[in-house]
Amino acid sequence: MKKSTIREIARQIGVAPVTVYRALAGENCVAAETRRKIIRCAYENGYILPEHHSRNVAIVVSHFNFAGYPGQMLRQLEKALHEAGYHIVLLPEMDIQVLGDHMFAGVISMVWKEDDVLALPREFSLPVVSLNVTFSVMENISRVASDKNGVTMALDYLKKHGCRRIFFVGTLVENNPCAKERLDEFYNFCKVNGMDFEKFNASVAASDIDRAIPEIIASNADGVFCASETFAFHVGRKLQDRGIKIPDDVSLMGLEEKELNTAFSPPITAIRQDFEKLAAITVDILTQSVENQLAAKNIRIPYTLIERGSVRKNPSEQSHA
Repeated sequence: MKKSTIREIARQIGVAPVTVYRALAGENCVAAETRRKIIRCAYENGYILPEHHSRNVAIVVSHFNFAGYPGQMLRQLEKALHEAGYHIVLLPEMDIQVLGDHMFAGVISMVWKEDDVLALPREFSLPVVSLNVTFSVMENISRVASDKNGVTMALDYLKKHGCRRIFFVGTLVENNPCAKERLDEFYNFCKVNGMDFEKFNASVAASDIDRAIPEIIASNADGVFCASETFAFHVGRKLQDRGIKIPDDVSLMGLEEKELNTAFSPPITAIRQDFEKLAAITVDILTQSVENQLAAKNIRIPYTLIERGSVRKNPSEQSHA
C-alpha cells in the first residue's frame, strides 16, 4: 500500500491539510464528527503518525472491576508498556467507539466476548493483541494466553496427594472462552478418572460463590479446585465455617492471588499465571505488529505451581513424616 499523506487525506475528506494535522495530533479544535471522519480515513489508508504522536495504546477491558486476574494483568501491562515507551488509554468495552476518535498505535483487548474482539481490526484497522482467549488467529488477531493445561496440572497434583473426589468451582462460562476451556479440562479429567462430571462441578458468579458450598459438601469431595484468583479464599473460609478442616478433611487449590492465598490459614496451594511474561510478550507482539505488520501469532505461557499448606501430604509423605 502506498503511504498515505496528510494532503491525500485532506483531499478525500474535503478539508484543509492543517485540519487533518490537528485532528491526527489530538488537538481539540476540530469538530468531533470531522475528527472521526479524518481518523477513519487515516486508518483505512494506512496512514502512519510521526513517532512523537504514535505511542498511544488502548487497553480494552470488560468493566472497571480489577480484582483477581484483571488487576494482576493490568499491573504488568502498565509496567511493560511504559518501559516500551507507550502511553496507555484504558477503555471499558462500552466506550469502544473512542477508538475512532483518536489515533492509536494498537489495541490490547482483555475482553472475552468473541464477537467484540473479532470486530476490532475490521472496524478500526488497528493491530490487535488479545489476552487469554482461546479462538483461532484466522481474523489476524494475535493471542497471548496461559497454557490450557494449567487446570490439569492442578488436578493431577490433587490426585497425586490422595484426592479421589475433586470438586471444580469455575466462573460462568457464558461469554468467557477461558472459563469454558477450563471446564472442558475438568470434563476430560473426570472422563479419564471415572468421576461424575455433573456431580463435581459448579460454575458461579463471584457474587454467588456461596451457592457452591452446599454442592461441595453434598458431593463428599476430598479436594476442591477453584478456577478463579479470588474463589479459593472464599470457598475455604465458607467450608471452615461449616466445621470442615483444611487440609485434613478437604484439600484446597486455586489460581494464585498472593494477598488472599497467603492470608488464608493454612496458606493456599495454587497455580500461577506468569503475568510478567504474558505482558512482556503481548507488548513485544504489539510493537512488531505496529512496525512490521507481523502475521498473527498464538502464544501459550505455562503456569507455575506454588506449594503451600492447603493440600494434605500424600500417603508416602505422611509415612516418612
